[in-house]
Amino acid sequence: MATAIGVLTNPNSGKNRRNPGRLEDLRRAVDGHGVVRQTQSLDELADVVREFESLGCRYWVVDGGDGTLHWLLSTAQQLATESGAPWPMVVPGNGGSIDFVAHKAGVRGQAPDIVRALVGVLDRGDTLPMVELDTLRITCVSGEETFERIGFATAIGGVAQRFFDKLYQRDRIDPIGIIDVLAKASVGGVAGSTPRPIRERLVPSLQQYADDIFEPTRAEVEVDGQVLGFDTFSSLQVGSIDINLGGVVRTFRHAAEPGVMHAQALSSTRLGVVANLPNIVLGTPIWGRDVFDGPARELKATAARGCTLDPVIDGELCFGLESLSVRQGPRLCVPSVVCG
Repeated sequence: MATAIGVLTNPNSGKNRRNPGRLEDLRRAVDGHGVVRQTQSLDELADVVREFESLGCRYWVVDGGDGTLHWLLSTAQQLATESGAPWPMVVPGNGGSIDFVAHKAGVRGQAPDIVRALVGVLDRGDTLPMVELDTLRITCVSGEETFERIGFATAIGGVAQRFFDKLYQRDRIDPIGIIDVLAKASVGGVAGSTPRPIRERLVPSLQQYADDIFEPTRAEVEVDGQVLGFDTFSSLQVGSIDINLGGVVRTFRHAAEPGVMHAQALSSTRLGVVANLPNIVLGTPIWGRDVFDGPARELKATAARGCTLDPVIDGELCFGLESLSVRQGPRLCVPSVVCG
């Protein structure tokens, strides 16, 4: 029987850490139609990609979160550049904490159920509806090293980037955690703008929390060849698709249209950022004097002297960059598998 399905499972992803039997469930589900490979580190990914390609796997099921998908796509892009191999059909398997890519693609169900559904489609000779998703191609420069990442959303600086630092300090990453981080940041941001006697009586820990999350990023940013007229960023982010983080944060509304990349940049006071949080959360237009919020073909950011860029790409942290550029990446075909 042909090896049609390649399954990559990450035991360290959000849901999989709480499900030690996941590997055996996936092996039973694939039922001779493919292979299941579990990776413990990023170093193992290239070998898995090469194996899937050599076996001719048509479907690559990613049993992990958005970060696992990001690393698989980035590794596959690097190897495809070397070999010229075509892109497979990639299916995000809802194995993470948020799974915004699976949500966008209309993929529902856990990875073992998705694999069983694919096996059923293959046995019956059916076809599945396909969803095309745009990606970002992010070129990063760190010292003498230049490398590329493929993703769907990147928080480059300011509150968009520092939000993840706080979120990842929690034991679990879920919608309640997202709301808690936003609430603490908002209260602390307002408290930090009050007169000192009042501020000292208010929760000082929340003020420090806000100091951390609202620390701006210093950089020169160019959008479609035009340098923005401000170099201190309260928030800076780019998306290739409109995203939904746990039903709480919705952003990149322009990227809901195929082929459109949405860039957002804001320079403002702390109170200005707090006032804009509803817009950032709900995906409505960001307001202010120093704002870019719209479609873009390319965004370039260069860290100010003595600073670095530490972007978050699909929830994965990347540290110590001197510069980066973001433009449209390859378009993915995703089978829209719905289970249950």
